[in-house]
Amino acid sequence: MNNLPHAYAFFDVDDTIITIKSLLRFQEFWYEWANDEVGRKAYVDEIQELISQDAPWEFVNRRYYAHFADRSVTDVRRCVALWLAETEKNLHAQSQTLFHAAIVNRLQSHRQNGIEPVFVSGSFALLLEPIAERLQVNHVLAIQQQIIDGRFTGHILPPQTIGEGKADAVREFLCKQNVAADQCYAYGDDISDAPMLSCVGHPFAVKGGRRLEAYAAEQGWPVIDPV
Repeated sequence: MNNLPHAYAFFDVDDTIITIKSLLRFQEFWYEWANDEVGRKAYVDEIQELISQDAPWEFVNRRYYAHFADRSVTDVRRCVALWLAETEKNLHAQSQTLFHAAIVNRLQSHRQNGIEPVFVSGSFALLLEPIAERLQVNHVLAIQQQIIDGRFTGHILPPQTIGEGKADAVREFLCKQNVAADQCYAYGDDISDAPMLSCVGHPFAVKGGRRLEAYAAEQGWPVIDPV
């Protein structure tokens, strides 16, 4: 009996599955946890300057990870667990939740119908692991950071899962699974998710992100509310 899924549903994570930008929130938490004001200032100054220049997200993403150079993998893993617990505590205090209920419901509905959910994110795998575990998501296509002697080097490994890189990662994954893209689903909230949405048969734009709703309307894609 063949128990393999007949299709996959690909989900962007930040602002699609979860209600926050995990990368930015984690980095703020890290510098506070590590008591590294010098590092925090260097990071903030560079990223703010790049954003003000409207630098490509792929480049901003690479520079974000450059600031991980020489961090211990063990320390980052420990900090991730603390960050997630503290984030949920703070959201609860503000009567907010970490997850977008409507999107999580779609994820669970897909699974019940034999369609396996997959995370696709420009966030790093270590940060997404506890979120994926919470939702019983077994496949995560995310940034893989180079590690040497137990420490991050500040470099990332291909593919870079941003923009066209998300579509490349999805196509490579489907090729390995021998599943046709036109049978699959994808969800994203940002215009940078458009390549991923374009490469499957059932794309869905999630309200709230940059410029995707207008693009989705042009393409005839459904636009859904995350709450």
